[in-house]
Amino acid sequence: MHTHNHFPIDYYAYNSAIRNWNTSYKMLFASAVIITVISSDNFFIPLYTFLFMGFINTFLARLSIKEYLKTVKIPFLFILLGSIAAGACFSRTATGIINLDIGITYICFTKENITLMLNVILKAISAASAMYLVTLSVPAGEIITTLKKLHLPGIFIELMYLTYRYIFILSDEVHKMRSASVARLGYINFRTSCKSFSMMLGNLLIISLKNSRNYYNAMEARCYNGSLGFYDENKRISRLQALLSLIYFLVLIIFKLIYTI
Repeated sequence: MHTHNHFPIDYYAYNSAIRNWNTSYKMLFASAVIITVISSDNFFIPLYTFLFMGFINTFLARLSIKEYLKTVKIPFLFILLGSIAAGACFSRTATGIINLDIGITYICFTKENITLMLNVILKAISAASAMYLVTLSVPAGEIITTLKKLHLPGIFIELMYLTYRYIFILSDEVHKMRSASVARLGYINFRTSCKSFSMMLGNLLIISLKNSRNYYNAMEARCYNGSLGFYDENKRISRLQALLSLIYFLVLIIFKLIYTI
């Protein structure tokens, strides 16, 4: 049984209040926002972008703030760890504002490195929030249809879609096997956990090969001829959509004019 817990991205996309927005508009707007954030040279633009996209993804898309922050938390942890690794430097003496003594050397964080870390974190999390405008409101099939309009290689697009779908299929199988293993005390201690995990990986390989054959046979039974077809729904760009993009870039232009004076 497929539940909300196992397929959150699809669940959010199909139940989003802004799903009826033009898909090409959302992908183009998100791409423009990401380029703007990456090319920015101050903290205001990424912070403003994060709040603006948060407003769209929660208030307009009718996604609770709790659920939205839960999705943002996943990339934030990777961004945080990566930024700390990029900002840390090693020295035999305490040369930074923050210095961690690990015995043989110091892990130092200088003022410049901390500024760089904050800048990277804000840019990355703002870009991720812009991507969520697409992933949390556009089903995978509509993304594929839009990419086909850009005349990208068909084999690349279809392989991407099948890989995306198969990840969730394998994730569901892992969840079932782990639940069965936990019910049989398969993770009661470290040694048993390692044994259960290795057995689960072996079973997952066998199940993935079996499922791939079954799903391919199912596709052929539905007249699959080497090309996947998706329903292309005609969605017009509303005044609200145009107004939102206008407001976003207008605020940036005003800030830039004030910032340069």
